[in-house]
Formats: sequence, C-alpha cells, structure tokens
Amino acid sequence: MQADLILHGGRVWTVDPANPEARAVAVAGKRIVAVGSDDEVLALRGTATELVDLRGRLLLPGFIDAHTHFGNAAAWVSQVGLYQAEGPQAALALLSAAVRRMPEGHWITGIPAPQAIDRAALDAIAPRHPMVLRRADGSVVANSAAFARARFHGDPSGILVGRAGERMFELMPPQTLERRLVGARVALEDLARAGITSIHDVARDDALSQRHIFHTDVERSATDLELFRELQRRGQLTVRVYAFLTLPLWRDVVAAGVRPRTDEGLIRFGALKAFVDGFLMEDGGDFTFRFTDEATMAADVAAADAAGFDPVIHTIGDKAHRLLLDWYEAAIAANPPRDRRFRVIHAFYPSAREVERIGRLGLVVDVTPQQLVNDVATVEGRVGPERAARAHPWRELIDAGARLDLVSDWPGSYNEQRRTPLAPIENVALAVTRDWHPEQRLTVEEAVAAYTRDPAYASYEEDRKGTITAGKLADLVVLSRDILALPAAEIGRTEVDLTVLGGRVVHRRAVS
Repeated sequence: MQADLILHGGRVWTVDPANPEARAVAVAGKRIVAVGSDDEVLALRGTATELVDLRGRLLLPGFIDAHTHFGNAAAWVSQVGLYQAEGPQAALALLSAAVRRMPEGHWITGIPAPQAIDRAALDAIAPRHPMVLRRADGSVVANSAAFARARFHGDPSGILVGRAGERMFELMPPQTLERRLVGARVALEDLARAGITSIHDVARDDALSQRHIFHTDVERSATDLELFRELQRRGQLTVRVYAFLTLPLWRDVVAAGVRPRTDEGLIRFGALKAFVDGFLMEDGGDFTFRFTDEATMAADVAAADAAGFDPVIHTIGDKAHRLLLDWYEAAIAANPPRDRRFRVIHAFYPSAREVERIGRLGLVVDVTPQQLVNDVATVEGRVGPERAARAHPWRELIDAGARLDLVSDWPGSYNEQRRTPLAPIENVALAVTRDWHPEQRLTVEEAVAAYTRDPAYASYEEDRKGTITAGKLADLVVLSRDILALPAAEIGRTEVDLTVLGGRVVHRRAVS
C-alpha cells in the first residue's frame, strides 16, 4: 500500500488508550492506514504521496464541536451584533471585518449602531457593500450604496427616522437559500480554521416544520437542513454534521423515514433536541418559552426513545435537572433495553443528587467554558452562595461517571448580545485554567478527549472517528505547539496550522 498523505516528525496524541502516542500517521483515501514511528509510516511513501513534516508540532484527531447553531453563525456573517462594541470605532471595526468576509455587493446590517456613526463613516468602510444599521434610539443609518440600491434620496447624514427607516429594511433582499449559502461558506471556513471537522448542530427539517402551527418559535436558532444538503450537493460541505432535529416533531421525523444512526453523506441523524428551562435560573428555574408542559415532554422523551432516538435536552437549573432525569429514567424503564446516549446540555446548576443520577445513568453532558466565564460575575447574586458553589460541576460529573463534551454553543446568544468563541483551543484553555472553584478544572488530556473521543461516542461514531487509529476516518488537526507540554496559561496562544477532513486538507495556515 502507498499512502496519499503522511504526517511525520511530530508528537501524535491519538486519544486512543490502546496506543496513546506515536510519531507519524499515514492516510490512504479517506482513512488512516498506519500510526507508528517515522520509519514505519514513511515506508508507505510513494511517488505521489504528500508529505507533511510536523517539525515537532502536535497532531490530534479533528476537533468535534458537539453543540453549534451553524445557521445563526452563517447569518451573523452579514448581520453584525454590535452590543459588545465599546464606542463607534469598535463598532466600525466589527463592520469592517464583515465587509472583508462578504463578497462585494452583498448587504450588511447591524444592531445597535452607536449614534455617532453616520453615512460618511459607513461609506469609508463599505463603499461597495450596501449597509444599513439600526441605532440604539430606534432610528436607522445607511451608507450611499444602500441609498442607491433603494432609490432613496435621504439626508446627507444617512439618518432615517420612523417609517423611512423601516422602508429601507423592507427593501433589503429576502433571505433566499442562495443568500444564506454565502454566509454558510464563510462559516465553514471558520470551522476549518479552528480545526473542527465535525459538529453536532441544532437543526430542523423545514419540510416537516411547515406542516405545524407552533405555540412559540420552538425551532428558533435551528439550522435549516437544506443549507447543509445544498452545500453537500455542491461539494462544498467541509464538516461532518450530526443533526439534532426537533423532539416535539418526533412523529414527523419517524414518518419521513429518518432513522437513528443513518447518514446522508456527511450528514448523520440520531438525536432530538428540546428545552426545559430558561437561560437564567432563579429559585429553581422557570420553563423556557419553547416548553409546553411536563406531561407532553415526558411523553415525547419516552416515544423518541422507543423509536431509537436519543433526547438531547437544554437544562440549566436544579429543578430542570430533577425533572429531566425523572423523564429519562421513566423512558428507560418503559422501553426495551438498548444502547442509549442521552444527553444533558449545559448542566449549569445540578444538585449533588442530580450529579449522582447523571453519572449512574451514564449520560453525556455538554459544557461550555465561556458560559462559565459569563456567569461568574452574577451567579451568586442570582442563586445564592450555597448553590453557586455547585455551579458548573465538571469534575464532579466526570467522577460520577458522566462523559463530558466541551462545546462552544457557537455563535452565542440568539439576540447576539453575547457571543461564544468557536475556537476549541481557547475553550480547552478555559477548561484547564478556571479560577472560579478550580477544583472543577479538567486536565489538558481530559479536555482534548472532550473535544474528540467523547463527542464521537455521543453520536455513535467512536468506531470511525474521535481517535487517531488505523481504519478510522482521517479527520486530523495539526497545532502550532504541543498544548500537552505547555504551561496552562500559554495554551490559548496556540494556532491551528492544518485541518484534514477525510484525508483532504481543508485548511492550511499561512505562515510568514
């Protein structure tokens, strides 16, 4: 056998307990064919083999982000949240970044724009992109390209008030599939640049959704599956997708012929998403607007489980955990035995009793380090010091027997007021350096496993990805430095040099 790609001369951390470390990896087609010493692997070199000299760098399995909202990330490429911009110059910098990422002529919007920004400021950064921003006072400011497209003759300042501003927004082109694909391609570049080769994405099948009258926007922040499907049809999908469809639509999912652990090329199914409580927990928590009632949720969980689907449920407070675990235990008792990989998403404030139950049930828990950072300043005031001391109990969950996925929840809160970083390296750094209740920190090895092997297990794909093992898919990432040997404080400064999906290089960092 001759390899198509050989990576050699570095540290290969396989995340495979049977063979944890090597020096080189050979790839043929889409799969890994050899993991071993430089001499062993280079023996597979042929005349057409591409060689990558790692020069001592670290090779890991491709990162798997087990909780994303790809559709939001794609939309936010051109719909810029300016909430965290401190002043007009910071806002203009964010808008300039969007201009650089979007093809010429595409519309860019933003909210809330500082009132100091006027038409001239927007023309300076976006002479060939129509740009229209909603300001904090409710008025609208637009650049000359937007006025020209809309055939408006506005004030030289570019400020539109009242109905005039609404008319400008109404004249923007609709969010067609083709327009959404523009942002989706940029989002794929972001994933590849971060070393991410798989995502578990909150998604919806629009054909199923159109047949329902929902009580609220139950599928808010769910990516339209057609976005992934069209990218795949065009040969542009550069990430594997494990789609979380909508739990309340389980009947429609089953009737449509979707089955657990089935694939559509790079798109895979097996989990159904729902929500219990709202983002902020106070006095035991409150149900989210997506929630109908306890009896309906219990029935949906049991029925989805009976059909072979795993519920993956957004859960924040102690009351929500208690209810969720009651529903999980009832479903397991009611249905025949099977390999279950039920999931708890977020797990901010489980009580000690619920942590024990999570471990005893062998659940998968998705945790987001950035959300802990966001939470620290206010958590004690909201829930009191005793309950706050148990917040984000990562180490306790592992010790109890749970599997942890480190996730991003990319791109952040639906209202764009708070973004979460996509970068796995940054999240690994946050997980191993947390200062608030540091006894809950992860080791670097645990954090890497929580971005590779454990999420592969969560999607029933541990036999084909998540570790660097002969026979598995060649999803790989090369880091600029060895984060396993670095002081924890320096991990976050590491770069992704190379990302490989199924043996194909999808990102190569330009090094000067």
